[in-house]
Amino acid sequence: MLKRHALLLSFALSACTTARTTSSAAIAPPPLDLGPPVTFQGVVRYEARRPTLQGASAALESRPARFVEVVAEDASHRELSRTVTDAEGRFTLQAPARVPAIAVLAHVSREGSDVRVSPQGDGSVTHALRLSRPDVGRAIELVAADATPDGIAGAFHIADTILTGLDATRSWTGQTLPPLVVYWGRGVTTEWSFYRGERPARSGRFCLELLGGSPGRQRSTDTDEHDEGIILHEVGHFVFDRLSSNSSTGGSHPAGYLIDPGLAWEEGRATWFSSAVRRDPHYQDTIGLEPEGSLRVDHDLEHPTPGARGIGNEMSVSDVLWDLIDGSDGYADEDHDGVAIAPAVVMRAMMSWRDQPSAYPALGTFLRQISTGESPAVPRDQLLAMLQRTHEPTEMVPRDEGEDWPANLPVPGVVGGKIDGLTNPAPSGGRARPQNGFDALRVYRVQMPSRGWLHLELVIDGTGRPTDHTDIDLELRDHRGDVITAARGTEARETLGRLLDPGFYYVYVRDGGQGNRANFELRARTRLLGAP
Repeated sequence: MLKRHALLLSFALSACTTARTTSSAAIAPPPLDLGPPVTFQGVVRYEARRPTLQGASAALESRPARFVEVVAEDASHRELSRTVTDAEGRFTLQAPARVPAIAVLAHVSREGSDVRVSPQGDGSVTHALRLSRPDVGRAIELVAADATPDGIAGAFHIADTILTGLDATRSWTGQTLPPLVVYWGRGVTTEWSFYRGERPARSGRFCLELLGGSPGRQRSTDTDEHDEGIILHEVGHFVFDRLSSNSSTGGSHPAGYLIDPGLAWEEGRATWFSSAVRRDPHYQDTIGLEPEGSLRVDHDLEHPTPGARGIGNEMSVSDVLWDLIDGSDGYADEDHDGVAIAPAVVMRAMMSWRDQPSAYPALGTFLRQISTGESPAVPRDQLLAMLQRTHEPTEMVPRDEGEDWPANLPVPGVVGGKIDGLTNPAPSGGRARPQNGFDALRVYRVQMPSRGWLHLELVIDGTGRPTDHTDIDLELRDHRGDVITAARGTEARETLGRLLDPGFYYVYVRDGGQGNRANFELRARTRLLGAP
């Protein structure tokens, strides 16, 4: 055991600043006036909080800062030497005897995983805990405290939580993911946490943005650095983006609504990933600190919430996926649902879509996939029995590929339907949601067999004007859910045409955004290049 540094925590907070260290510091030769090389030993810990019904816990836990970088710096913050802490947060560092500072970075690099927590959106600097003029004669004990203005403990809690998620991913899939930068700090993000994708584009580096709350208002604002469930939810988006498919068009997804099945799938499976990593069906998001705080989200995947269920409910997605794995690999199974397959089996099924050009799944697609074929992970009758036992609608499991969401759009051809983002409660259940509600949009898959023009015409049964609540829009999206082109006029007829490469594309007919209701007819035709 290391001898405790002769510093009380209050001294450590003044001596161990939270200065930010550049992520690409140049390694400088040790100046001659810093003395001979010696060995520094120490341990690094960070303070963590847990969720309670009244916000993040007032009580703090001391945890080891695992596998983080420890750097010896000269007076200009240039790197002289570096090492990495072990699983207990301990380190041994070779550095000059009179080294000006030792910095501990919120940067984890282990077995191919690389996670860095930065106060800058471009990830150009890394949160750091710094000790000035360390005494080589004493073992160093550094504590990243949560009570500092920038809450430096949060950076280390984030890095450690993400490492846990990436370790689980590697154990389930055998895959190592690209470098991940987390943009977090007090005041830098105050609305939502989210996955930003590859930043910069084509850099090979990906980014999460996590809530840091308002400066000086941790007790009353929403911060996510200690919400492991939320952190791992965003990591789940990263994992599925890299290893599986994407059928989400983005946007908010509040509870109590049936929403776009693609969005529900992506959000629900990210929540499932979070719980699977933590081995805990409780998914919570805190606001503030107890006793003044509260929970923004308090969902138990093992016990369904009341209300409309199905492929448009992200809680149905997370709960059904949890019910598939509980009872396996030591996961507790409180509802005895009769199915128990390993998370690795679920992950491999999702990964099979990565190289399928037509993959644009929802929950029903997934359930059909794992319950059919020569060697189904779950026989169909057993899966349907599980859904009945857990009060989920069995009709959300398609009998064959032709019943999958989204529907196939014949080309040339005509389909009809209805958009209703106005009626409240919504026809399919839940509250009306014009932006992305289940009844407020219809989605169709169209295949281009070769390069050519796709022409779409939307004919609305109404004026198409917002004042008459018949404003319906038309969008063409790619297989990752990104908009290629759109027609968002306010007339009874919307048209668009686009020259496309071979592949699968997705046509969205949707509410114009303020609450509309109308029948429609969608017509599609192609003109393939080189065709007679």
